[in-house]
Amino acid sequence: MYYYTAIERFDPSNGERWLGYTRWLGRTDLTRVVTLDSILCPPVVHVESSEDWPFVAQEEFMLDFYTNLDFVLRRVSGHRPSVVIAAARDPSAADVAGFPHPNFELAGFDIVDAQFTASALLNGCNFPEAFDVSELSSESGLIKSRERAFRIRDVLHQRYPNRDKKKSHVWAIWRYIGITDSGA
Repeated sequence: MYYYTAIERFDPSNGERWLGYTRWLGRTDLTRVVTLDSILCPPVVHVESSEDWPFVAQEEFMLDFYTNLDFVLRRVSGHRPSVVIAAARDPSAADVAGFPHPNFELAGFDIVDAQFTASALLNGCNFPEAFDVSELSSESGLIKSRERAFRIRDVLHQRYPNRDKKKSHVWAIWRYIGITDSGA
C-alpha cells in the first residue's frame, strides 16, 4: 500500500539548522533531505476535522499519513515550504517498480523506527558497523538501493539490538515533482 503526506522542506534554505546538521552528519554535499524522520522533516498536513478521518492511514503511529494523494495535495496548499511524498513500508521490488504516479520520482529508501522519530540513516554516524554515511544519496540523504536498505536494516537489528524497542522498517519514498499551490 502507498501512503501520502507532506513534510517540511529540509535543505540549504533552512540556514544554520541545515549547516549544523550536514556538518554533524559529515555530508555537507547534500542538496536536500527527504525523510520520514519527524524531527528532521515534520509532517505539515494534519487531521483537522472528522471529515478527514476517511483519508487517514488506519495504522498505528500513522495519523499524518493518508491513503489519498488528492487529499494531501489539496491540504498542503498554503502551508510553509513543504515536500509532498509517497511512501511504501517494507516494499517489495514489485511495489517499487509498480508505483503508479508519474509526477513523482523515487528519492530512495529510508530506515525509520515505528514511531517515525528517527531515521537510522540520517543518524548514520552513530552506526558505523551497519553502513557509512558516504552511501547516502546527495540528492535526498537516502539509500538508492532497496536491497542495500534491507541489508542495512538487518545489520542494525543484529549489531545494535538495543537501538530501539520497536522494529524499524524500510520505507521507499517518492518525492512529488508536480506543481502545487505551495510550490512543494
